[in-house]
Amino acid sequence: MAALEERIPLLADAEQPAIDDLRDLQQEFEQEYPLRTPSREVEVSENASRRTRRKHYSGNEMIVAVFVVAFDTKKGNIVEWKHPEAVNLEGVEFKSLASGLHHVAKDFIYFKQNQLFGLSCFEKIPVASVEERGARMKSVGILAVGYSDLHFHMDFLQRQVRTQVETPGHYGSLEEYFRHYQSPRQPISRPIAASDSSSHGTEDLPPMTITHPAGCFTQFLQFFGPKIFILWRLALLKKRIILFSPPPIGVVCYRVYCACLLASHVLATELNTDSNPQFYVNVADIDQLKTVGNYIACTTEKIFQSKQDLFDVFVDNQNITTTQPRLEPVLRLTLADEQRYQHLSNVRSNQLITAGGVGAGRSWDDELGFAEFFQEQNSQLFRTVMDAASSEDHVLTVEMVSSLGLDPVRDQVFLTELASVYGLNVTVQRQTSMFDFFSCCV
Repeated sequence: MAALEERIPLLADAEQPAIDDLRDLQQEFEQEYPLRTPSREVEVSENASRRTRRKHYSGNEMIVAVFVVAFDTKKGNIVEWKHPEAVNLEGVEFKSLASGLHHVAKDFIYFKQNQLFGLSCFEKIPVASVEERGARMKSVGILAVGYSDLHFHMDFLQRQVRTQVETPGHYGSLEEYFRHYQSPRQPISRPIAASDSSSHGTEDLPPMTITHPAGCFTQFLQFFGPKIFILWRLALLKKRIILFSPPPIGVVCYRVYCACLLASHVLATELNTDSNPQFYVNVADIDQLKTVGNYIACTTEKIFQSKQDLFDVFVDNQNITTTQPRLEPVLRLTLADEQRYQHLSNVRSNQLITAGGVGAGRSWDDELGFAEFFQEQNSQLFRTVMDAASSEDHVLTVEMVSSLGLDPVRDQVFLTELASVYGLNVTVQRQTSMFDFFSCCV
């Protein structure tokens, strides 16, 4: 583990392209196939963020490496095979075989490896082998430039890890898959199966649509309930958030994914709400996390809870805690949170009915619908706060706060912190409560 403290460049061979070269290649590609963004401030409306549905070439489908990780009873986690051979995957064996995975039969893991993002699929099967102590455990994974399209590779990786645990040592399909998807000029419509030899040509595939892993946002909403709005506030405040859970960890990686979507907006401004997802982290990442200003990550290692200098907020299942007293008001559920959660649930129910009803063969696009809900909410929030900042008195009034569906009293700390984080010169007007009135008159 000590060796992991030394961060080594991903591509060690000088003849292989460096990360900067890959970034340049991606930028060149995106210039040729640009994703058009709004040239002016987009009005918040029912259709405002449907621009995210536009088909485009993202460049995120660039696969940098493919690998097989195994558990060796004598050596521990090892990189059994990788392609290209020159790629340096130092530490990926601990990302792909997360702590505690021996307790489950299958799982998947999202993770960040230096400047790249990875997805691996894990499987454990019983074997009649004394040397392997009755169980064979492996993960098959990829590294790519971005994370938003990794789930397109999930089916292929799941099939391949089953192949690797049942008949080890056959890597031809993995090499072929890498050759097909290493070029940014071959965007994914669907990952090819190992048997799809007829689709391995150089012709362009249809452009992709921005999507989210199917069902992840619905599960995210159901899991946290109204507390989703606590996470929403924390994401907008760009806090360091760690989600803890014992294995399986794949669904928790999806919660990281969804939590990062909570802060998105569609305004053409310089406001950067990037939540910096790290996905799965382990003790080998501690030093690196100390250098990161904000992030959202998950772990199976409870020791992180004692490393209070690493995080602002620790989420253990639905229990959200902080060691920072000033954040305590932000972590409290408000009546406004309950009302917005009910509204969000009603929106989904109404859209399902409009789309034909449950069981009618059609359904509302949950992932897009929820993403749009928060994009529009955030756009309205930032527009209102920026309007207050540009006003003569720089005051965010009680009426403005109420118009946002926020609590003028309980959300005051959140709004004050929000203005500070984004450098907006705003004073949040304090609402005088009845208690204050009677106190001053006694």
